Amino acid sequence: MKKYTTENEIRALSWRQPYADLMLAGKIETRSWKTNYRGWVLICSSKKPYNIGQIEAISGFDGLERIIDLAQAREIFKQLCGSAIAIGYLSDCRKMTPEDEEICFVKYHPALYCHVYENVQMLPQPFPWQGKLGWRIVPDEVKHQIKNMLEL
Repeated sequence: MKKYTTENEIRALSWRQPYADLMLAGKIETRSWKTNYRGWVLICSSKKPYNIGQIEAISGFDGLERIIDLAQAREIFKQLCGSAIAIGYLSDCRKMTPEDEEICFVKYHPALYCHVYENVQMLPQPFPWQGKLGWRIVPDEVKHQIKNMLEL
């Protein structure tokens, strides 16, 4: 496991809810693009969440039911939209397989890539974050703020 340090580059990426909070439940992220980046990622919740119909289209009916059950059992999905909510270490990127559906909370599609994260930790104090498509480099002052929050 890599140790968090303010010396390394940290990138930020945005997720729409409920998928941002699912990262805290061990979700493997799926994206339509491959990445060679390995390192710490600031997990941000977009301002606009998905609605129930969109979630069902992405995750299927069974996936939607699992997400609802998980939300009730773990009392998750309470994070602020438009905020940095967690940090995790992106350790691998590979093609999605049909067997990945359950852990990805996404219906299988052969064009998707699995972005595998380790050591995902909720930030004790989420803070506002302006999301964008794709990667953003986290400024030094934010890296220090995160380190102080997590007392690493």
